[in-house]
Amino acid sequence: MSTQKCLRQPSKNVASLWQLNPFLQKYTIALLSFTATLILSAASALAFPQGARWLLDNGFHSRQDLLEISAGLLALGIFTVIMQAIRNTLENWIGQSVVADLRSAVFAHVLRLPASFYETFRTGEVISRLSSDVTQLRYGLVSVLGHALQSSVTLVGALVMMAVTIPKLMIPGLVALPILVLISRHSGRLQRNYSRQEHDSLADIAAHTEESLNGIRSLQAMTLEPHAETQYNNGISAMMGSAWSLLVVQSWTTVLSGTLIFATLAVMLYGGGVEVLGHQIRMGMLAAFLLYAQMGAQSLASLGGLWGSLSRLAGATERLLALLDEVPEDPYHVAATVLIEKTLVDITQPAATLQFMDVDFSYTARPGIPALERISLCISPGETIALVGASGSGKSTLFALLLRHYHPTHGKILLDGKDTSAMPLRILRQQMAIVPQHPVIFSMSIADNIRMAYPAASDDELYSAVRSARVDEFADRLAEGLHTHVGEKGITLSGGQRQRIAIARAMLRNPRILILDEATSALDAENERIIQESLTRLTTNRTTLIAAHRLSTVMHASRIAVLDKGRLIALGNHAYLLGSCAIYRRFAQLQHLTHEPYEDHCVRLAEVQ
Repeated sequence: MSTQKCLRQPSKNVASLWQLNPFLQKYTIALLSFTATLILSAASALAFPQGARWLLDNGFHSRQDLLEISAGLLALGIFTVIMQAIRNTLENWIGQSVVADLRSAVFAHVLRLPASFYETFRTGEVISRLSSDVTQLRYGLVSVLGHALQSSVTLVGALVMMAVTIPKLMIPGLVALPILVLISRHSGRLQRNYSRQEHDSLADIAAHTEESLNGIRSLQAMTLEPHAETQYNNGISAMMGSAWSLLVVQSWTTVLSGTLIFATLAVMLYGGGVEVLGHQIRMGMLAAFLLYAQMGAQSLASLGGLWGSLSRLAGATERLLALLDEVPEDPYHVAATVLIEKTLVDITQPAATLQFMDVDFSYTARPGIPALERISLCISPGETIALVGASGSGKSTLFALLLRHYHPTHGKILLDGKDTSAMPLRILRQQMAIVPQHPVIFSMSIADNIRMAYPAASDDELYSAVRSARVDEFADRLAEGLHTHVGEKGITLSGGQRQRIAIARAMLRNPRILILDEATSALDAENERIIQESLTRLTTNRTTLIAAHRLSTVMHASRIAVLDKGRLIALGNHAYLLGSCAIYRRFAQLQHLTHEPYEDHCVRLAEVQ
């Protein structure tokens, strides 16, 4: 189980938490209220030792004195718990709200990341960051960060009161303080490293789980269950190893810090006792000092433990915000309300002109291997162009460039004479519909799956697309008809049924440009004939690009483009290519579309034109 590369280097300290500032700004009033209640609750808590000092030094002489003292302590206690309750409420509400905003922002962002991002970054890793890292962040903001602030305020207040009460007894604490800071910093660094390793292991486990369950049928068919289980257990072992190391560091930090703190308190008690015996100070003053010292020690110990948690929180924040650093497909993302005239394309026209001008392309994962080379092709409005070639010849890649999942490394793609790279991505894609070879079906009803292509469609428009794509032929046999839930990734449907749903989507979208990528490959001969009739109606007055291995489905296209190893080698109709292109003729022979002998040659595109 390989570890996925990091998007950026993790931060060296908790300063990365300042990156949450944009998400905190909208809660400024709540944060100010939280700070006020934090200070007031800490101040009221710091007032208790002064009450103990007064009682020990002055005592009480009547029931009236006792009643007044008790009432004062009660009022102070009630005020303290009210402030703490308000503080905890604000702390939780702010934390939950910030995490919700951050989760929404990251999810919206990853939806717009380019296809090249997902070539090298697994979806399981993204899911892990949106789940485990968000959980860590939610816990940190709600609990760790709030407690750290509370402990910090209490520590400062305790130190001030100690300095006011008996300054010279602070010397042992001042000696121990830098040692405690060094222990906490070193512990935090180790905890951050082990926590990052733990999260990386969790991400690997999530990715492996997602891949295994998505391909469960193939995995079971190849009897690879033991192999998958071994990989999963290796990930669990790596995670547990990091978790154990983290626990060891936390335990040793607790022992070292606790020992030093209690040793310091013991020295303070001894020194203060000597002062009391020498009548230099009163017992109440020593008691108040020791109470403040205990409060400071508890706050310092809490901060020592929280430092590691803050470091882990910083790591989770880094991992989550790293996704926001990735450049989206369309950096200048345009909302759906953008004026049509800004696109420089008249999308009211039923068909579009497409032109590929000297297009080259290589995938990021294979930079030295061209997927397309010098592709030049002009498609007239309403024309149907078929792309034919062996697997890997570049047909689907050409579609991916047209949809702008990728950008050409050289050359341009023009839509109605305008460079598609300059168009708002949302407007560009709204003019297109694609029926892929392996359509994605979502875990919802049949009707909802189809309506995704055009959520505002009326029921009449939906049913028209359903009938045209022959979805009703199998949906009507189901208990809930079009409202039948299809299961995760449409697992309850056959391949042909999934493709009919994809075809219905395209019909409902009513696009200017229709892309059919092996659209009928999973259908039997009879259903293919029926769907072809529907597609013929759909392609009328639309610019259509078809990729197919079965030549029988594209023989009547306006023109057929033959691709070989990323190059456009021939262009013409079926009859012309039979006599001019050996590769096309070989395809035709293998599919029994011709029985004539052929010569082993292929006319280059320049000669055809």
